[in-house]
Amino acid sequence: MKLAIYFFAMVWSLGFLTAHAQPISNEQLRWIKMVEDTRADTVSFSYLQISGDINIQLGGGNQSAQVVVRMKNDSCIWATVRVMGIEGIRAMITRDSVWVMDRLKRTYTVQPLSAFTKTLGIQVPLRTLQQQFLGKLTEIPTYLTFQNSEQKTDGLLSYQGIFQPAYGDTAWANKKINLIQNNQKQWQSLQVNQDSSLFSLNFSAYSPQMEGVFPRMIEARKMEIAEPLFQLSYSKIEFKNFETFPFKIPDSYLRVDEQ
Repeated sequence: MKLAIYFFAMVWSLGFLTAHAQPISNEQLRWIKMVEDTRADTVSFSYLQISGDINIQLGGGNQSAQVVVRMKNDSCIWATVRVMGIEGIRAMITRDSVWVMDRLKRTYTVQPLSAFTKTLGIQVPLRTLQQQFLGKLTEIPTYLTFQNSEQKTDGLLSYQGIFQPAYGDTAWANKKINLIQNNQKQWQSLQVNQDSSLFSLNFSAYSPQMEGVFPRMIEARKMEIAEPLFQLSYSKIEFKNFETFPFKIPDSYLRVDEQ
């Protein structure tokens, strides 16, 4: 429904501009085309498993570990993180909740999915979050209006958008997003700026597989010059039926939700 409303609004606005002989720039036309492409450039799957290595900030330093992520389309994301073969973290994301178990501390947390995705400023559904594991932004750019474009080095084009506050909500009014893609129209970076804060989700090392073209590395940063919050390198993406998602919290574990 949201996409239909957006499409209608876009068509109406283009008709309005034409009627009043107001020109639309080539950059704006490219933006509209890219927004359409992101909605179409999704990966169809029932089940898949991603295996790889992760460097993550834990206890004030970086820790190397092995990670396995299993997903059932529009149903759940399951993940386990192991250090030298010992499981430290197990997580489950459903359509409305995020559950994380810390095996070493024998604790767990639960929070709504909306709180987990608040960094983006958009309450994205689970299926959109799943597509980001595959380097696809789907409908996220439809929440943005074109601001400007800038030629970058190495053949990159940077397109900047700004949030459209929903239902009069001014909390997002000063939040801006930079979308950077390479000349093969593969999204590379999603940068969220608000006031002096910065969060970036970067996709790199795209390579073709039988099912499509996916990134081999995903990383998140709070600041460009700081160490990444995490850096996930994929070793394998398998489109197979992984129906087991073991997740049972022991009775002895303490719930320690972050406020």
